[in-house]
Amino acid sequence: MSDIRGRERRLDKRDRFLAELRDSAKARGLAFKVEKARGKGGHALVWVGPRWTTIPSRDIDPKTARKIRKALGLNEEP
Repeated sequence: MSDIRGRERRLDKRDRFLAELRDSAKARGLAFKVEKARGKGGHALVWVGPRWTTIPSRDIDPKTARKIRKALGLNEEP
């Protein structure tokens, strides 16, 4: 049972991170798309404008978050 709760918490954190990415894309006037079914092993594919990257299914630490934002062109303020 604790495994299920841990998985829910992990997804909640990832979903919050995806919401932050969506808000950043919207602030820049860029399209945002997430496809969880196309990623392998629970990963998700994320597009922001013409750029895309994968989002891991695990907790996203600050270093990983910076790398994802950089890959999507969201590392600078609008």
